[in-house]
Amino acid sequence: MAVYRLDNLALQNELKLLLNSVQIGFETGTQDFVVAEVIGYSGQFQQRNLIVNKGRRSGIGLDDPVISSGGIVGKVISVTDTYSVILPFSNPDFQLPVMNRAATVQGILNADITGTISMNLIKLGSEISAGDTIVSSNLSRLFPKGYPVGKVSRLRESQDNLFISAELVPFTLVENLEHVFILKKSQRRNNEIDD
Repeated sequence: MAVYRLDNLALQNELKLLLNSVQIGFETGTQDFVVAEVIGYSGQFQQRNLIVNKGRRSGIGLDDPVISSGGIVGKVISVTDTYSVILPFSNPDFQLPVMNRAATVQGILNADITGTISMNLIKLGSEISAGDTIVSSNLSRLFPKGYPVGKVSRLRESQDNLFISAELVPFTLVENLEHVFILKKSQRRNNEIDD
């Protein structure tokens, strides 16, 4: 019986440490979430997906949005009873409507095969500059409006001279994550549009 009590106490201490060290650094409103530990990766380096230790038994579902303490991470693309696979924003297959924090410029977040994260399809002449904070857009159904993504590091014109792209320095370094927060879909707004 003493062994069980010691094990229980050790687990309680680990839980306290985890809850105190894993916090979200931005406003999430009334979003309900599950904390999951990154336990592995799948895929090639720039197309690498995260594997976490929570699944259906924890209430996780397909397309649930995933964040870190600093900002967006990606979305759940595969779920079993005990683990999930997350497609991160650094994967070229991930796209998300984003905007600058002033909500005057809209674009699409995606990564290229070299790992460069960009906000693309910005109308030429838009008021955006290096240092602007980029957040999730009101056009996204995956994330609520205003979740942090990154800062603009530089602007580039497209080859057709119709659009510009903003290279971003993301607030979340996917390759360094130990824990993520998986948002419960049932808490998301009903009037959002799919990404």
